Amino acid sequence: MKKLVSVYKTSGGRSQTWSYQNPGEGKAPEDIQAILEKMTLLNLFEKDGEKLYNQVVGAKYIETVETVIF
Repeated sequence: MKKLVSVYKTSGGRSQTWSYQNPGEGKAPEDIQAILEKMTLLNLFEKDGEKLYNQVVGAKYIETVETVIF
């Protein structure tokens, strides 16, 4: 299973992650960054007056391999 994990800075300077399960793999890094930066324009994600997705810091793919043992 593969997922895209992005890291943001909150308006308070803390780290916040967001992940997307089973992302498509045909996009250029610049396109992915542009899409993730659109989340910073939304004012939907706040906690205790702090904007959770204020600035994109980075993103990576994480792949998990599951092995059934019985």
